[in-house]
Amino acid sequence: MVLKMLKIALQQQNKSIPPLQPVARPGMSFAMAALLAMVTVVLAMSAIAHARGILRWQDENGIWHFTDSPTQPSEIPDNQNKTPASGTIADDGRFVVHNAPEDSGDSSITGGMLWKIERDGLKPSYLLGTIHSSDSRVTRLTPAVAGALDSSAQFVMEMEFDATVLMQFGTAIVLDEGRDLESLLGSRLFRKTVDAMEARGMPEMAVRQLKPWVAMAMLSMPRSDGGTILDMVLRQRAAGRGIPTAGLETAAEQLDVFDSLAVKDQIALLTMTIDQLPHLPDFFEQLIQAYAADDLDRIVRLSRQAMSHASGDTVRRFMQKLNVDRNRRMADRIVPYIEQGNSFVAVGSLHLAGPDGLLTLLAQKGYTTRAVPQ
Repeated sequence: MVLKMLKIALQQQNKSIPPLQPVARPGMSFAMAALLAMVTVVLAMSAIAHARGILRWQDENGIWHFTDSPTQPSEIPDNQNKTPASGTIADDGRFVVHNAPEDSGDSSITGGMLWKIERDGLKPSYLLGTIHSSDSRVTRLTPAVAGALDSSAQFVMEMEFDATVLMQFGTAIVLDEGRDLESLLGSRLFRKTVDAMEARGMPEMAVRQLKPWVAMAMLSMPRSDGGTILDMVLRQRAAGRGIPTAGLETAAEQLDVFDSLAVKDQIALLTMTIDQLPHLPDFFEQLIQAYAADDLDRIVRLSRQAMSHASGDTVRRFMQKLNVDRNRRMADRIVPYIEQGNSFVAVGSLHLAGPDGLLTLLAQKGYTTRAVPQ
């Protein structure tokens, strides 16, 4: 959610993403892995911008302003079908998939992005892994996803939002009065940051007021094409059908993932991200291709490749807060919606897989999870 607010400024530039060719780079590092995990956090930023059409800008006196112009739900075409997978929890606690595709790599969970969550006596619910993109290959809902959402009694995303939440984000991303980003980064790193941000349409005056983690987060996102991201396509579709919407986390909890980082850690992560900027477009393209192919295993492998080149306590602390800790919290909060039955839950796709992923955690709570063919 935090990163989505940041994207508002970039979205107003209406810049198109140039054609990219997928290239495997052995140097993929922290920024790539962080983006995969940040997909869930990024969602709220763009969600606020797209759902409410809110623009955030700063005047000559340094005052932030917000304007509101509602957007219309998007028409959603269909996609292709794939073979389902199902699984159980093994003695060692891993989620083991049955009837999975042969080329499943080394991840403990394979299958697609849509999963059916069941238990005796309950109406089935659905869990969808999402990705922060407005690329048509991502936003084109399959019949299975569209059907599950349309027939659900409630739509649950990572964070629900309103004008109060928007203001909360607006104040949280800027430094306290009397401080600026250059004083924290030093002139050399600050200049690199300004150059990178200006290339995305944000002027130096605005960059000076941002916290280091905000600059890192904005630079870790693909350039906007001005379209509606997947999560907002889902939310708008639910709203258009009168389906109530709820959130799993609060704005304060989402912000704390970043704001609680020590300044030195924020600066370290920003430095890593800037170093990786030339390689990010290739990574984004590979990620979109994996999502469009409904290949959760490939997304997991992309993350593992990226993290294999990242090291240090800073990265470990960040990824623990960003993914593992939030997975446990979200798993606990998903349970009441599953118990109510007929719920449709959408979270970032990387939150699904792994020993600490939602599929494993929900299975440990006694629910059966099964990949739905798309």
